[in-house]
Amino acid sequence: MPNNKWDDEHIENLLRDFPTIKDHRTKEEVQRRLEKKAPLQSQPKRWLPYLVAALAFITISFLVASILDQNSRDSALFSTSSDEAAEGSDAESTAATDAGGEAPAEESEGGSEESSENAFTINNQESARTAVYAGDEEGFTPFSIGLTENALVIPVTFLIPDQQIAEDFPDTTPTSVDLYNKYASEINEQSIGFTDYHPYLGTLSMEGDTVKHVLPSDHQYDQASASIEVYIASLKETFRDAKTIVVENEDGTPVEFSQVGPLEPIDAQEGNLAYYAHTTEAGETYLVPAYGMPQASAKEAIEALQSSPSDLHVGTIPEDSEITVTEADELVTVQFTTEFDLESLDGPAADRLLDSLALTAKSFGKRVQVDNTKQDQWAGFDLSEPLPEPVAPNEAQWKSK
Repeated sequence: MPNNKWDDEHIENLLRDFPTIKDHRTKEEVQRRLEKKAPLQSQPKRWLPYLVAALAFITISFLVASILDQNSRDSALFSTSSDEAAEGSDAESTAATDAGGEAPAEESEGGSEESSENAFTINNQESARTAVYAGDEEGFTPFSIGLTENALVIPVTFLIPDQQIAEDFPDTTPTSVDLYNKYASEINEQSIGFTDYHPYLGTLSMEGDTVKHVLPSDHQYDQASASIEVYIASLKETFRDAKTIVVENEDGTPVEFSQVGPLEPIDAQEGNLAYYAHTTEAGETYLVPAYGMPQASAKEAIEALQSSPSDLHVGTIPEDSEITVTEADELVTVQFTTEFDLESLDGPAADRLLDSLALTAKSFGKRVQVDNTKQDQWAGFDLSEPLPEPVAPNEAQWKSK
C-alpha cells in the first residue's frame, strides 16, 4: 500500500485525540438504576463476525505495511553498507597492488583454472602496443593464424616458447604449415571471442615456398562469395612465410569454386593495405588489414586511416587532426601540423595509432617516422627515430599446458 499514511505514529495520535470519558455517578446510584431495569433479551449480532474480520484485515494491513516499510529501510541500509564495504575492499586491493603486492591466493588460483581451459591467451599487457616487433620474439617462435569474426579475418600472432618448439619438433625447424598442423586444433577460438573456423578441412603441406591445401569434395568454403574471401584471407594470414598457396582437389586438379570457377594460385604476399582498428563482439580491439581495399601508395594508405571505410574498419588517426604525409623509397613520414599530444587519445588508442602506422608502412615495404608529437618517448618507442619494422600484428601469448 504505497499511499497508505496510516502508520503506527498516526494511529497513536488519533487515539490520543479522543475525548476522555468521565462518569461522576456513585456506585450506589448505578446499582439502583440497574436493579430497576428489566433485563433485555440479547439479539444475535449477525454483523459481528464481519466487523471482526474487517477490523482484523485493517489491523493486519497496518502491520504488513509497517513491516514492509521497515524492511525496505533495512534493505537500503544494508545495500549502502555493502557498497561501502565493497568500495573499501577494492580500495584496499588497489592499494596493495600499487604497493607491489599480489592478488589474494584464491583469486589467482581461480584465474589460473579459467585460463587453463585454452592453450592460448590474447596478450593483455598494460600497454596496448600489440604488434610484434624485433626483439619481442626473442626466445619465442611466432605462430600466425587468420582467425575470423563477423566474416572478417583478424590476424593473430601467438608466441610459442622455443623450449616448447624444441620438444615438439626436436629434429627440424618448423614451417608455418608444421606449426599449423600441430597447434591449430588446440585453439579454442570461441573462448577468445572468435568464430569456430579452424582447423581447415583437408590436408596441408609445404614444398619450398609453396603451400598446398588439398580439399575434400564436401568442403563448404565456396558457399558464398563472402565465405571464399574469408577463406583466402585466412590462408594469407596463416601462412606468412609462403609466397604462393595452391588449392587442389584430392585428384590433384585445381579446386573449382562455384562463385569464381577454378581457383588460381594465391599470392600469399599481398601488400598495399592499410591496417584499421576492429572491435569484436567480445569487446577486444585488434588491427586488421583492409582486404579488398588496396591503396595505390603508402601515403594514400596512411591518409585513409583518418576515416572509417566500413562499420568493421575504424580509422586510427583522429579525424580532426591535420597531418602531412611524405613518401620516400624506404620511409614514410607522418607529420602533425600542430603538436600532437598522444595522451589526448582515450585509453590504448595512442598505442594502436603507432602500431597501425608501422604495419601499414610495412605493407608497402617501408618504415614510418612520426613527427611533431608532444612526447619524445612512447610505449618503448623513441619517436625521434623511425618506428621499428613490425614482425606481425596482434601479439598473443602461448599458455603452457
